[in-house]
Amino acid sequence: MVLAKKKLIITAITSAIIFFIAGAVIVILNHFNNAPKIENATESIYAKFVSEVYEKIKENYWEEISDENLSNLFKLAAEKLTGQKQTLLSPDKNGIKTMLNQILAEKKSAEEKEQFSADLTNLVLVNLQPFGRSALYLEQDEKQLARIIENVNPETGQKEPTTSFQTIKSSPSLSSPNIFYLKIEKFSPETFNELEEAAAAADAHGDKELDSLILDLRGNIGGSFDILPYFLGPFIGQDQYAFEIFHQGKRIPFKTKTGWLNSLVRYKKVVVLIDEMTQSSAEVVASVLKRYNVGVLVGVPTRGWGTIERIFPLENQMSSQKKYSIFLAHSLTLRDDNEPIEGHGVEPVIYITQPEWQKELLAYFQYQPLVDAVAHLLNQKSR
Repeated sequence: MVLAKKKLIITAITSAIIFFIAGAVIVILNHFNNAPKIENATESIYAKFVSEVYEKIKENYWEEISDENLSNLFKLAAEKLTGQKQTLLSPDKNGIKTMLNQILAEKKSAEEKEQFSADLTNLVLVNLQPFGRSALYLEQDEKQLARIIENVNPETGQKEPTTSFQTIKSSPSLSSPNIFYLKIEKFSPETFNELEEAAAAADAHGDKELDSLILDLRGNIGGSFDILPYFLGPFIGQDQYAFEIFHQGKRIPFKTKTGWLNSLVRYKKVVVLIDEMTQSSAEVVASVLKRYNVGVLVGVPTRGWGTIERIFPLENQMSSQKKYSIFLAHSLTLRDDNEPIEGHGVEPVIYITQPEWQKELLAYFQYQPLVDAVAHLLNQKSR
């Protein structure tokens, strides 16, 4: 009798435990069913998009960047956008995808999810060093960049020249018929052709006495990098090692693809003008001419913008309405002493901040009209 009672008690306790566990399971399942669904990282188009951007940065950014550092950038960007502390399950791409899906689970519409994913990747790109050189691009941004590089006037839709020239016949203020003045405001795919045309035009004017060149790169904002192996050939010869770029621990040399121009060989006295607004591709040109002793650099140190940016298309798009790509600082340019141009600039041979700079320039060429012409051009800017 006692044994039967004990069995009944044990059975009752066991049943109670089973019912308690079952109830707890039901509560937990209801909680998860009612919670916002987190899209699987392998299926979410937003995770795929962000993941591809992550990979593109790892593969193509100018500096080798570890998963730990890159994932931390994404984490900080997410914290900035959400205003909340974020946690990564792992400091890598998978951790980023998990974090993203948790955040997007709180977003109701596809538009909100796309906007957050775009803002996240753009914030990461902008904060890559140098700050502000990289960004997330839309298709219209690519087109605008192409127009800038090609120097297309937005009002007329026509390409405008980037090069202008003067000789004594068109600008008597240069003081001597021996001086050819060439001003380049930016480098576009057409700049090499414009150089040829300008040099040929000087010959056509019958200026046989020309033997001095002032190449003015002041205020040149750079532009097309790909044109440089062609543009530099007429100054240093064909198949010459012109410059190097730095990418993820490797130095990549570039040779010239064109040779001497007969219309430029005549210039034995060359002055290259630079200033604090000479930047990007123009700094590379100034550095190469300095390295090969083609001309004497006169002015002040250049701006020190030494990155090469490239556009990388993305296969994984978040919608059919918008097409994204990334604009990424891909390489650093190196100057004549193999130091990065970025943050340093290119230093002139003759500093115009020195009171005796005209005497220094005269010592190079022993030609006072050239010194006077340079002084005149510098005075024009200071007015």
